[in-house]
Amino acid sequence: MKYNFQKIENKWQEIWKKKKIYLTKNILDKKKFYVLDMFPYPSGYGLHVGHILGYTASDVFSRFKKSLGYNVLHPIGFDSFGLPTEQFAIKTGQSPKQITKLNIKTYSKQLLKLGLSYDWNRTIYTHKKEYFKWTQWIFLQLFNSWYDKKKEKAKDIKKLIKIFKQNGNLNVIAYSRFSKKFNSFQWNNLNFSDQERILQNYRLAFISKSSVNWCPKLGSVLANEEIENKLSKIGCFPVCKKKMFQWSLRIKAYLVRLLKDLKLIKGTKKLKSIQKNWICETKGINIVFFLYKENNIINKRAKFEIFTTKPYLLFGISFFCFPFGSSLIKKYTQFGRNYKTNSKKRIVIFSGLYAVNNLNTNKIPIFISNFLKDKFNKKIIPGIPSVNFESYFLAKKIKLNLTRIRNQKKFHKICINSKFLTGLDIKIANLLIIKFLITKKIGFICRKYKINNAIFSRQRFWGEPIPIYFKNKIPIPISEKYLPFSLPKVKNKRKDFAFAWNKNKKQIVYTSLFLIDDKNIFKLESCTMPSWAASNFYFLRYMDPKNFDFLVDKKIENYWRNVDLYIGGIEHATGHLIYSRFIYKFLYDRGFVSSKEPFRKILNQGMILAKSAIIFKNKKKFFSYFLIKDKIKKFQKIYIDVNLLKNKNEVNIKQLRNWMPEFTHAKFISENKKFFCYRLIEKMSKSKFNVINPDYICEKYGADTLRLYEMFLGPLDKAKIWNLISIKGVHMFLQNFWNLFHYKNKFRIDESKSSYKEQSLLKVSITKIKKSLESHHFNIPISEFMILLNKLKEIKCNKRDILEPFTILISFYAPHISEEIWEKLGNNKSIFFATFPKMNENLFLKKYLLYPITLNGKLKFKIKTEISVNTRQILTRIFHSLLMAQPIIKLFLVKKKILNFVTK
Repeated sequence: MKYNFQKIENKWQEIWKKKKIYLTKNILDKKKFYVLDMFPYPSGYGLHVGHILGYTASDVFSRFKKSLGYNVLHPIGFDSFGLPTEQFAIKTGQSPKQITKLNIKTYSKQLLKLGLSYDWNRTIYTHKKEYFKWTQWIFLQLFNSWYDKKKEKAKDIKKLIKIFKQNGNLNVIAYSRFSKKFNSFQWNNLNFSDQERILQNYRLAFISKSSVNWCPKLGSVLANEEIENKLSKIGCFPVCKKKMFQWSLRIKAYLVRLLKDLKLIKGTKKLKSIQKNWICETKGINIVFFLYKENNIINKRAKFEIFTTKPYLLFGISFFCFPFGSSLIKKYTQFGRNYKTNSKKRIVIFSGLYAVNNLNTNKIPIFISNFLKDKFNKKIIPGIPSVNFESYFLAKKIKLNLTRIRNQKKFHKICINSKFLTGLDIKIANLLIIKFLITKKIGFICRKYKINNAIFSRQRFWGEPIPIYFKNKIPIPISEKYLPFSLPKVKNKRKDFAFAWNKNKKQIVYTSLFLIDDKNIFKLESCTMPSWAASNFYFLRYMDPKNFDFLVDKKIENYWRNVDLYIGGIEHATGHLIYSRFIYKFLYDRGFVSSKEPFRKILNQGMILAKSAIIFKNKKKFFSYFLIKDKIKKFQKIYIDVNLLKNKNEVNIKQLRNWMPEFTHAKFISENKKFFCYRLIEKMSKSKFNVINPDYICEKYGADTLRLYEMFLGPLDKAKIWNLISIKGVHMFLQNFWNLFHYKNKFRIDESKSSYKEQSLLKVSITKIKKSLESHHFNIPISEFMILLNKLKEIKCNKRDILEPFTILISFYAPHISEEIWEKLGNNKSIFFATFPKMNENLFLKKYLLYPITLNGKLKFKIKTEISVNTRQILTRIFHSLLMAQPIIKLFLVKKKILNFVTK
């Protein structure tokens, strides 16, 4: 009988949807398991087969844990705010809300077609008010919090204000960039604006002037992970550095804990290594230098610090480089605020200042320059010509004396020309000078981190509005009771109008700039939050998505707490995972969640690789690959849709012109009237236009075949090249499985009891499959399915007590065909609720043992005995069977294994 997959899959998808069989209840006294997929962004391209790899793996494991008796939470939602949708809306003139709605509809349809066991009743959408209320609420909690370094936790800002009123900041040990000390009298005499300017240095969400990645074409700030080769990942537009007033989150306060608590997460070494490298903790020492002008110290406050991991190099510093914007340069030299420089050219100007350290009394000249770059000291860079080529080049240019400070001696380096360090190994010298600097109080141990505070502002409209208004340029939070708030729709926008907060009406208004008076109507923050703001806590809202009064009910959070298994790509190990862990730790500090880490175990799926198509552009012309293949580095790479190709690597120019406006009137330089592209195997990605849509595969082979094939490609965590060569074999396996239950177009099942041999075959498969699933080797059970199926076909077995458990096992991977057979077997309840197959272990217990009997290490014979017989009875039998010519001096017995007699 032919397996009609389309009819079967459509039938069960409708039934599952109608009956809501995947609905998960908060049964607080039942053991739980929380399986989470990484938050999908609903783009216009829909799902591709790379996404389905992780979704299928999480679904297989969710069904497996459900069969073991767990209350499994396996939710889905959509991270629906984002720059790509905004850009598409600008290009097409459509509403981003409408675009998002259509995209979500496409995604949902594709996910339902795959038979994934998601609880759709818990679905969340980050662009909807009932969700972004909590994104705004978390921002307000951050704004109203400070970090107590002594207690290592975030606290309410009201507690800090109370401390300031009583004692000032004299005894406060907080994570802050504010270094000035004040007492309670000084604080209480400050006006509100001055107090708030100080508090901005303590708040975990704060506004300041920051150097950001600015993309003029997109009109927005971008995070580091949104940039590649100084181009935006979206649109490939140039990105430059720019100073702007931006909101930031003080993530640096949590870096020590983020590193320390990695041990609480089960994950690969690679994942943890990526997080450690992204944070990049470096231990070193800050060394203090004082400023001199001519021969005199300017004053005791005129000083600066540099950070180094190799303080033994201190004696080799020949000069310092300060940037033109340095506050010390502006304060103590003629190179003030109005001094202009061309940053594209390398400039070196003597400032007239010198630096002196109590360790090395030599005056070190200070230059103003953009010549050197440094990993740690971004603003003040020490020039050490003997160990740094750029410093050597600059020292030669400005004709400074060069001093060698280290020398190679056999297998180690020693210090030279370094006063009391001369002759010492550099490792010993480092320890000695650190001790000396600390004793003299001109150095102190500290840590530096590569990661900076997270820029939180984005100059976009399709994002969460920041709940802040400004009163005389001071940020004021909008009260929680007015959340969620969104900008009202405006048909005709005007340049002289802006969104503002009306204090009397307690609402946002679109008004003339002239009416913003800082008394009743206040300027509203115009920036929105970044795309990662909503994905930091979505796993918490899945627990209690209908709760509009609390982020999550405490009892429910305490039940579901910690995602037990989080599956997703390792590319999210830097941005998303670090920010999620940071926000979660903050919520833990403030008592909103009950554990230190959000995830118990993280499983990273390998990338699905596919061939992408690249063409090359120079100025306004596009060149065929073979014309410029030896000099492609000089050309701009442009990705095109792989569906625009014909005859392998030849591009269909007519279709390309119709694909995107930039190609419509473009000039293509062909070879022999043919235009070729370059093919590259890389990650399947929408941005590279090399994705494979799963809809075609579902239509041709079925969703169950696709699910099985994705898992059959290889270990989940390894990269795989996509091809459809072996998908027919997987589809044939399902047809053969179907045929086990059908004969001459009729369903048949043998109700007689299975034999020992048949049960043994099933037991071996059950054991291997369970072990493989528990260790997340999702490809191994499919091989075991195929082996068992072939053996059952060989012995012509179609007995109920063998095929029914077999069907349950296959249902984890192929739920549609399994559900159909399950119903035909006479079961009223869905196979989703079936328990994991168990075999009667008593049937497989050994009743007899075969004891090898050896004499002086040589095998004499074997004796068969019942397993219940004791050692004395066995010996009695042996003595009757074995005639000894010589007396026994020793007896060696390994119980249930072997018996050895030793004679003279």
